[in-house]
Amino acid sequence: MNIYDLDTPALLLDVARLENNLRQMAAYCKRHKLDLRPHTKTHKSPVIAHMQMERGACGITVAKLGEAEVMADAGLTDILIQYPIVGEAKLRRLVSLAARCRLTIALDSLLVAKGISQAATGAGLEVGVRVEFDTGFRRCGLPIVSESISQVRAIQALPHLRWDGISVYYGHIMGDPDSRIAAIAHENEQLDALYALLAAAGIDHSKVSGGNTPAALQSHEFHGLTEIRPGTYAFQDRDMVDAGAASFADCALSVLTTVVSTSVANRAIIDAGSKTLSADGLLSGAKMHFGYIVGFPDLPLEDLSEEHGHIFLGEGRELSVGHRLRIIPNHVCTCVNLHDRMFVVDGEEVVDSWRIEGRGKVV
Repeated sequence: MNIYDLDTPALLLDVARLENNLRQMAAYCKRHKLDLRPHTKTHKSPVIAHMQMERGACGITVAKLGEAEVMADAGLTDILIQYPIVGEAKLRRLVSLAARCRLTIALDSLLVAKGISQAATGAGLEVGVRVEFDTGFRRCGLPIVSESISQVRAIQALPHLRWDGISVYYGHIMGDPDSRIAAIAHENEQLDALYALLAAAGIDHSKVSGGNTPAALQSHEFHGLTEIRPGTYAFQDRDMVDAGAASFADCALSVLTTVVSTSVANRAIIDAGSKTLSADGLLSGAKMHFGYIVGFPDLPLEDLSEEHGHIFLGEGRELSVGHRLRIIPNHVCTCVNLHDRMFVVDGEEVVDSWRIEGRGKVV
């Protein structure tokens, strides 16, 4: 089957580009003696998670219990949930999951740790914990102050918890390669302060997990990192291109779409809106528009409604109803979450179809 035989909108995965992205990151981590624990929130596919493990990943990262359950069902056995687990219903699922895989939870409070400890003790099993510290992103993480040490010690003392080190997330380091130089230097100041605090308290921090895709290939420049958790690198997207972390030739995933209307002057309307591409704007660069139109770099996808994408043609440009386009999304992770399956392609030939088994697992 050719891609142009598919109904649209359709999610296309260029398998050669995927393979290259996975291979490049695995080789980089091996070269710099970093453990690779890729975040599967990007692809949400056990097939791709297994590909990453086969290329040397030490385990996988997920954001939600539902994603972890999908991955464990598919035979993934070393899973980090990079998200605090709160509530009795989730704790029951957590211990059920911990009974069948090596499970670790990132958390940033004694209250969350106590809940996990009680559930694990009741089930007679062990759950790994990593304490997260905030180095500047201001989302989750204990502050890097002496008052945080008492919480860490109390967490370490809880029964049926396995200490698995320290976690950070520098999602604020985006920008471009030049601006990241100063950002990484500042991050290292935060990391050095954290290590000094932990060392003075005698707290083991021989394992430090961090990382994002924009700075993934600069991970060796971060002080003390032993493991990285990039996710977007598997597919890449327009955000990563604008951040100077990839080229459009690296982008493995695109949305095939059809022009459905040209009745409004200087406009072409496609059948891919926010329910297909996601409505995420760009995080870097010009921070404009909602995707890159392959083969038409000067045509802006300037707006999205739920089921419509709005392309501005300008004077003297034409697209006809029925014209097929490929769009590289701004943010591939949220785009993937909107689809049931991806069509695996080699060039323009459809060679397979993979269900996105982890999509919609927000609980």
